[in-house]
Amino acid sequence: MNKVGFFQGLAVLLLWSLSACGGDPSSSGETAPGTMRTLGPEETGISFVNQLSDNLDRNIIEYLYYYNGGGVAVGDINNDGLEDLFFTANEQPDKLYLNKGNLQFEDITAQAGILADDAWSTGVAMVDVNNDGYLDIHVCKVGVGVMPAAHNLLYLNQQDGTFKESSKDLGLNIQAFSTQACFLDYDLDGDLDLYLLNHNVHSVRSYGSIKKRKETDPLAGDRFFENRVNEAEGQFVDVTASTGIYSSPLGYGLAISAADLNGDGYTDIYIGNDFHENDYIYLNNGDKTFREVIKDWTDHTTQFSMGVDIADLNNDQLPDIFSTDMLPFDEEIYLKSGGEDTDQLKRIKADLGYEEQYARNHLQLNSGKAYFTDLALQTRTFATDWSWGVLLQDFDNNGWKDIFITNGIVKRPNDLDYINYLNSEAIAKLDEDDPERTRKLIEKLPSEKLHNILFLQQSELEFTNLESSRVGTPTFSNGVAYADLDKDGYLEAVVNNINEPAQILTWKDRAAGGNYLSLHLKNSAGTTALGTKVYVYAGGRTLYQELQVVKGYQSSVSHRLHFGLGDVSQIDSVRIIWPGQGTQVLSELSVNQHLEVERPAADALIAAGGNPVEAQAFEVFPLQHEENPYEDYEKEKLMPERLSQEGPAVLYEDLNADGIKDLLIGGAHGYPMRLLQGQADGSFQNLEVDAFTRDAGYEDASFAVIDFDADGDLDIYAVSGGGAAKELEKALEDRLYLNNGNMDFRRVALSLPHTNGSVVAVADFNKDGYEDLFVGARSIPGSYGLSPYSFILTNKQGRGVDIAYKQRFGMVTDAKWADFDQDDDLDLIICGDWMPVTILENDGEGALEYLPEEANGPALTGFWTKLAVADVNQDGQLDIFAGNLGTNSLMQASPEAPVKLYLGDFDENGFVDPLVFFQYYDRYVPLGSKDKLLSQLPGLKKDFVSYSKYAEVASFEALLPEGQKFLVEEKQAEILQSMLFLSTADGGYEAQPLPAQAQWGTIQDLWWEEDARQLYYISSNAELMAVHGNSQSARGGVLGDYDAAASAFKTVQSLDLPRGVQARALLPVSGRQLLLITNNDYPYLLSSR
Repeated sequence: MNKVGFFQGLAVLLLWSLSACGGDPSSSGETAPGTMRTLGPEETGISFVNQLSDNLDRNIIEYLYYYNGGGVAVGDINNDGLEDLFFTANEQPDKLYLNKGNLQFEDITAQAGILADDAWSTGVAMVDVNNDGYLDIHVCKVGVGVMPAAHNLLYLNQQDGTFKESSKDLGLNIQAFSTQACFLDYDLDGDLDLYLLNHNVHSVRSYGSIKKRKETDPLAGDRFFENRVNEAEGQFVDVTASTGIYSSPLGYGLAISAADLNGDGYTDIYIGNDFHENDYIYLNNGDKTFREVIKDWTDHTTQFSMGVDIADLNNDQLPDIFSTDMLPFDEEIYLKSGGEDTDQLKRIKADLGYEEQYARNHLQLNSGKAYFTDLALQTRTFATDWSWGVLLQDFDNNGWKDIFITNGIVKRPNDLDYINYLNSEAIAKLDEDDPERTRKLIEKLPSEKLHNILFLQQSELEFTNLESSRVGTPTFSNGVAYADLDKDGYLEAVVNNINEPAQILTWKDRAAGGNYLSLHLKNSAGTTALGTKVYVYAGGRTLYQELQVVKGYQSSVSHRLHFGLGDVSQIDSVRIIWPGQGTQVLSELSVNQHLEVERPAADALIAAGGNPVEAQAFEVFPLQHEENPYEDYEKEKLMPERLSQEGPAVLYEDLNADGIKDLLIGGAHGYPMRLLQGQADGSFQNLEVDAFTRDAGYEDASFAVIDFDADGDLDIYAVSGGGAAKELEKALEDRLYLNNGNMDFRRVALSLPHTNGSVVAVADFNKDGYEDLFVGARSIPGSYGLSPYSFILTNKQGRGVDIAYKQRFGMVTDAKWADFDQDDDLDLIICGDWMPVTILENDGEGALEYLPEEANGPALTGFWTKLAVADVNQDGQLDIFAGNLGTNSLMQASPEAPVKLYLGDFDENGFVDPLVFFQYYDRYVPLGSKDKLLSQLPGLKKDFVSYSKYAEVASFEALLPEGQKFLVEEKQAEILQSMLFLSTADGGYEAQPLPAQAQWGTIQDLWWEEDARQLYYISSNAELMAVHGNSQSARGGVLGDYDAAASAFKTVQSLDLPRGVQARALLPVSGRQLLLITNNDYPYLLSSR
């Protein structure tokens, strides 16, 4: 391999994919005043150090994963009831420590027969591979490339305190780029099979399409081995080819964990891949094969996946997934670090077949319906910097699992100033084989010790903030495992560090913790207990865990299941589902005990039952919406959101007065709107309308029916939009189509608005007998952030329209007419981006006025998307539902720390530049990388030569000291939550956030069903441009049974929606069915409400 080819390949990729990626408050060297106390070698007897000393032959340039560190394994090797520890080293011998009790350990490496070699060890697992009742030890090696020749090791427990290295005898002496071995019983035959996770090291410049997954790579490709140790073969047998797993050169496997994800009783596997290759979810088919479903089960994953754990985080008895990445939380490091793909690179990778990735942590919440929803942004667990292992367990015993994450990187290769140095003249003039070149490249790399993180879960998915979650001292930590090493009822975390002793972190405040139950599951029949599921019923809730030990990063955890119970003093029952689905029930258990549980005989078990999760099938409506190929953010590089893919418009009304509603679906530029006539049997018949075909050059943004000429039938007003045309151009002209009563529509030649429109709302607000229109505009194309003109048009008795109001309300997204003040005339409510929900009061004579400030209206600014009006609490006054961006976003906002938008022609080139600042963690940062900013404002290059200089920017004034004189307008968004604005007796409104589930995405549509008194909503997230966003496909829900006393909905249900689509509208159609309208996809007919 080219000496620095792989390393420079990474540099090329990072330069291409620059992002606004955090010195770090956790690198101060101080011990964090957190919840755990760090025990060093003088207290524990553990003197192990994973010491690395790079040289010209072995270093991060020769082997990119040089600083990835080693692992930890926990297990009771001598069955004395105390769990022992094994540490792997990269350039030193591995070490085995015997637990002597009271957190005291003895190094027994030599007498136990553990090899004293210095071959490059990586992952380690303690499992019983031969079902003799004693734990064995498997160690992975990188034994190829620049590393010393070596193969993976398997130490068989001799039951006398010693081990015999038996990898060759058992067929596991694999020589490859091995990361970790995950042991699982994939065929439920009672013994442990092995998934061997390997990683590649080739240049990222040479990656190809996903077709390469069909290739095999003997050194980097993953492998699967079936355990036939106690059968005729007497060893593990390579069955990779028949299982359906990938064993390709694309794999950069760093993370692996196993669990039954779909509830069918078979163990599934999650693989975390580094770089461009997607993570894998392998669902076990139950016939010794797997199917890979990451595309179907997730919207996106971590990009540089490093660690993973699977556990039930929110106590809904479903396994969730947390994976780690390397997004900094410190603002300075964030702004000078690379990692996120550019928009261009995202499109290239999509064309090559790769799924969406983001370079940040992911918290994938299991829906129980064959898909996950990433909530790392909403829970603020998305950025923990260069993170490795992650463990999901209850460290404070309050009944909610916490998140422990190890951190630190000895040499940070994604520092953007360093990447510029790689391409500098100082390096270019040196010969590639010159040792001085290598020395300089290594010395110049930044180094950053970091605190490890323990996010304590205080209530459902509510975690402690990052600052208070730091634990221990700053380190370069990698592998981590948990266990109750001293059997005091609290878990310890055992951490493998680079260049300093391994540490044990123990819970500090015993008095503040809760009760617990510890279970040791034993299978006396000579078969494995891994894969056993346990449900603990106590205190009115159910806690769930599955026994799997390979977790986090290169590590394996305790074989005992630990349940924190909070203040519960009595356990009602424990239900244990053993592998094979046999169930055992234990009743009325006391708390605070370590319980040994042996699997009873088969005839004493109960059949488990249960329904495996299957993805729901949906009826596809055969009418595809196709977007025109236009990306507005390519012209406006600093706009924070994409506005070019917000359609299609849709209308569901009875257009021919036959008592059956018809359907009109709009088209993007170049595609005509399509009219479907509703039939008595619930079907639709496509109608060709010449006027619609002729107007295919318009982009349909919104529709409304209006009896414009008061002839008794419904005409159609079509709002035109799109960002490709300039304001006032013909392509943005609205249209009015008159109906002859039989859906034979003809366009009327009227002078109508020419804006990038968004919404039309119809009402006879001046009570002259003719319906009038509010026409809202979304933006001024080419000038994101500036408010376009919106219009109120009065109907001139069917002969034309007059402009009653022409005003720049904001970037309008929706509008409704309703009598809010109960004075028997129609008022107008408007919402949009960077503006408040705005009410215009009708004075009874057709004049509209803003609510006075003292009226306490819904004045919070946001990214408001949709409105619905209803008397929710049945007090006789109308309330307002307002959809918003949602809190599952990189940006967060509050009245005290709003998202800020500065508008002006800051480079004096005749175009508006939108500059967005938001509160990241401790301070404001600009939205977008230095390179993104300079692509629109090249004049700033002289002010920000280095990324370090840009990383200091914390305000508009710091970015542009002279910016105020060019500032045209300043806007802000104070809140991102979707809200219920509840009317009050004094004519004001009380703001109540909708339930947490309704905040998971950006609301695209919502409506109130009066008969059932329920709110239906759908959401889809459009990612923020070129930052660590959250592109999320359709989600939806139903909120019902509003309790006025508690100011909350009692029922919160999710809607079953198709996967991988961008939802735009949800319509109640014939019967009790729903029609989901999507962008650039087909509509879907959903089952009855």
